[in-house]
Amino acid sequence: MKEFPNFDLSSTINSASSIQNQIEEANRRRIREIEQIQQQRRNEELRKEEEANRKHEELIAALKEAGDRIIVGDNANGVQIQHNSSGATQTMNYIQEFDYEKARSILLEIKEYTEFSKFSDTFGSNAENVKAIIDSTIEAINNKDDEGIIKKSLRVLKDLAVGTGSSLIASGIIALLETLPL
Repeated sequence: MKEFPNFDLSSTINSASSIQNQIEEANRRRIREIEQIQQQRRNEELRKEEEANRKHEELIAALKEAGDRIIVGDNANGVQIQHNSSGATQTMNYIQEFDYEKARSILLEIKEYTEFSKFSDTFGSNAENVKAIIDSTIEAINNKDDEGIIKKSLRVLKDLAVGTGSSLIASGIIALLETLPL
């Protein structure tokens, strides 16, 4: 048997054992950290559920307090209410005609914005596209084209304005378009 000088097997075993103990301790710490994270998630889910239950209870209490009163706010077009009419049926024919003249007037006002120097800054590379949408939509309104196509163009115009971030020109366009039923 060959001997290795300066080789101490017991110190090597002790060193390996020490390293293994450190690894095991690190694994135990990781397991505790994972368990803590899982517990935090469960606590957050419980908190959200409790908040949802609290809001539900507040809503139920408000409805009980309101009794037979109904409060309608904002734009209540196309609303139909039936109260204490067991077994009854209702039919609602709700027709809201597209106001071509109002849309035309709003688009002409928006078209004036295109003359401002900040218009190109606001819309950047989309500035010419926005101008084209405005012009083609005005033409479609003048021709009394299908309101669905006109509304789609108006929504695209609004989306482009929303996508610019905050500027007075974009805010003005958005505010004007929001007066139309899109």
